[in-house]
Amino acid sequence: MTTQRLFTGLAWFLIAAALVTLFLGRVLPAWMLNALTKALPAGLLVALAGNLFTQGKNAQDSIEKRSAFFLDASIKAYEQAKVLLADSNNDRAVWIEAARCLGHAKVLSDGVTLDAHQRILELNRLKYRSFFHQVLSSRPATFFYGVTESDSLDNAACASTAREEGNGRVITSTLKELAEPSMKAIWEAAQWPENYNDPMGENFSDSELNKLIVIYPELHRHLEHRRQWHSASGRLFPRS
Repeated sequence: MTTQRLFTGLAWFLIAAALVTLFLGRVLPAWMLNALTKALPAGLLVALAGNLFTQGKNAQDSIEKRSAFFLDASIKAYEQAKVLLADSNNDRAVWIEAARCLGHAKVLSDGVTLDAHQRILELNRLKYRSFFHQVLSSRPATFFYGVTESDSLDNAACASTAREEGNGRVITSTLKELAEPSMKAIWEAAQWPENYNDPMGENFSDSELNKLIVIYPELHRHLEHRRQWHSASGRLFPRS
């Protein structure tokens, strides 16, 4: 039970008690009614009920503000990770920073508690999943060694630790390969969650399919055809 429901329930209980106190005057002896009204004045009960209604509303407002804060912060963290990788770089430090942004986004998303806010977050995650999927799926294997284009993985691996010279200094061994935890963080951001509740819905029912024939005849033809035939490897096979 939420705090708001608890306060609201108690408030309605006090209002009911106030009404009982007022209307029992018709059936209770005068001495008993006098003692009851002194112990629990109806006005006091109503005042307490009003206070509980206010407290309940304040509690709900606090929950909404907290959920909205985590929603905004989580989306900003996802967006920052996207910005860092938008130029298709394979800089080890940048990927680590992006992975940390995604880690924060994941933790912050746990604070999004209201259903409407969770749906907004999931709507944003749809576009981020697509982006991070492209980051990983469109790159050659050599890319993840953090070097420019190379003709083989062996050469890319060697280049990722090759010596460099700059500003009068010689670095005998570098580390350019993308950190595996950073690659996993990007991969996780591209995945669908377990037990995903797809809002897309279901297929047409038989009764709905029959209704399509008048207004959407070509759609009806397509659906009827795909219910009869299954396509695989460029060939058609009867579903039966």
